[in-house]
Amino acid sequence: MIAKDKKRAIDLVMNVLIVLTTAWAVLMYFIGEPDILGSHDIQCFKYFTTDSNILAALGSLFYLSFRFLHRDDPSRTPPHWLALFKFIGTVAASITLLTVVFFLAPMGAIRGKGLHTVLLFFSGNVFVLHLSTPVLSILSTLFLEKDPPLTRKQALWGTLPTTVYALVYLTMVVLLKQWDDWYGFTFGGQYQFVPVVMIVMFLFSLGLSLAERRIRGAH
Repeated sequence: MIAKDKKRAIDLVMNVLIVLTTAWAVLMYFIGEPDILGSHDIQCFKYFTTDSNILAALGSLFYLSFRFLHRDDPSRTPPHWLALFKFIGTVAASITLLTVVFFLAPMGAIRGKGLHTVLLFFSGNVFVLHLSTPVLSILSTLFLEKDPPLTRKQALWGTLPTTVYALVYLTMVVLLKQWDDWYGFTFGGQYQFVPVVMIVMFLFSLGLSLAERRIRGAH
């Protein structure tokens, strides 16, 4: 078992890394080259990848602020709202990680040039957004921050980012046709599949929220 003070130190380092690397990754959209999807400047905010990572980083920033304000009492338990906010961001970032690993990267490999295309999803600033921030958020929030406990009802808030984004995506892609279907959820313009995809994504986020609450520790 890792001593509590060591766990807190490791957790603090992870949260600092989340905040700094995510800020760098988003900044690169404005001062660097476009990413693999051609995203650049303010356009980056239309992707769930960017939004979910920012949400996770904000949770880490709030957590670090709490620890700094109560640095004289390191054992103090964060308030419920903070634990819930951080949990929501972690679930959102987890969805990004799993979507990239099990959907976008394989589809890119099939449509592109095999392993080379897969590696593009984990290079440059998207390495942070697709992999490191989600993984660090999972390790920090689920394994090192067990308190305060979250109820099953509170865990349902983990579905909120996916639900909101799905509604925005549906509106912009299907109704207004202002965005390309870069996630391929319409399977090449077959809009009849959109309701099914939305239901599947909601159920996926719901199952992930409940599973991550269980990993964090059910009370």
